[in-house]
Amino acid sequence: MMKLIKRSIVNKLFTMQSPLYIKYPNGETRVIEALFEHPEGILYFELFLEKDPTYSIHIIKDEVMGDGPWKVGQCSLHVLGCNHTHPQLCEMRAFWQQELLQNPDQFRANDMVKIACKKSAFLPGDYPINDAQY
Repeated sequence: MMKLIKRSIVNKLFTMQSPLYIKYPNGETRVIEALFEHPEGILYFELFLEKDPTYSIHIIKDEVMGDGPWKVGQCSLHVLGCNHTHPQLCEMRAFWQQELLQNPDQFRANDMVKIACKKSAFLPGDYPINDAQY
């Protein structure tokens, strides 16, 4: 049985409902599907996690700074602007969402929560989970 860790004080970043992307110091960007607070910084899942989980799950180590955009280490996290600000990233996210609608068994959110728990992520107190499953 996995132990769930819940925190009461959470940075606004971890309660955002808007889509996010991360920008690395080398300029590379990736769309974030899910984001969790982690003891060492943040844990995030990329789009298309089901294709290659070992490549699509990342821990960025450092303190979360700012109120948006946020900084974690040398990376920055931003709200994904869908008003033609990031057309390629938005198109990729829209394609992934369409894939989920057409093939819902391909990826399950419960799997993501289980992985996050195994990697010691913190879950907000109001995170919608069924404790019996974890």
